[in-house]
Amino acid sequence: MRRRAFTMIELIFVIVVIGIIAKFGVEFLIQAYNGYIFSAVQNKLQTQTETALEQITNRLQYRIKSSIIARDNDGVATDYRALASSNGNETILEWVGYDIDGLRGTTAPTWSGFIDLASSSAGVLQSLGTNTTDANTTITNLSSGIAGIANSAIFFIGGNSDVNGFGWNGTAIADNSHAMHPIGVDAQTSHLVPTSNLTGTDAYEYYQLAWTAYALVWSGTPTSSNTPYTTALDGGAGSTSLFGTVLPSPLKAGTNNGQWREDTNNTYTVKADNQDIVFTYVPANGSFTCNTSDALTGQICKRLTK
Repeated sequence: MRRRAFTMIELIFVIVVIGIIAKFGVEFLIQAYNGYIFSAVQNKLQTQTETALEQITNRLQYRIKSSIIARDNDGVATDYRALASSNGNETILEWVGYDIDGLRGTTAPTWSGFIDLASSSAGVLQSLGTNTTDANTTITNLSSGIAGIANSAIFFIGGNSDVNGFGWNGTAIADNSHAMHPIGVDAQTSHLVPTSNLTGTDAYEYYQLAWTAYALVWSGTPTSSNTPYTTALDGGAGSTSLFGTVLPSPLKAGTNNGQWREDTNNTYTVKADNQDIVFTYVPANGSFTCNTSDALTGQICKRLTK
């Protein structure tokens, strides 16, 4: 009985075919895996960003508008300014938020936002529809027992809106000559009692109750008008991580392909295709440029900046 075996050529052909299939199959799997990782990271970042923006939006929505300030992160309590006077170098945004949870209440608002001026005096404000007992409970619960109605203040809508009157200088507002008026209560749940007599202070019918201030703080290194933006972010010449305080996977310093070095405050060299590509930082618009017309590196520059 005659048996027929594979010839050497057939075996080689099969091995080559298997090799080709394996090569492209592995590449396909790698691409699919990389695509999955990219999508997972992108979705996670998108979710985190949306959550953060939603939280910020919710708190800004219930702000006392005239209280917003911009501040430098330099530890100086008095170094702040109204948002309209911002110079663009501040790293902190702060504002006072009014008590929207108490205003909504559960079955009724805990504070009404209205004052009966005819029934009020310099020492007692009659706030019809307000229940200071319930307001105290709400504030205590939301602050985990740290604060209460005695730690709150009211802002007269239409009254003094000087940004310096919100206590931003780091000292407590001890009297009622400012934008915020600290209050207490008496036996009447509809009475708001200023901790300092309101004699000589304009009082208005409408008010907002507040007991919380908020801040948005940029976590990078603060900049100043005299410091180039890139230097402030990456730590200056000799830094080991370009924009290391911003990018999750920053470019690494060095002289190999894909690495960079800082030549001056506004000039960087990136190694690509074994060529040194010189980039210039433009502080005026925050862009990086390189010479796209250079005979040797122009095409690489175009690829890197497209």
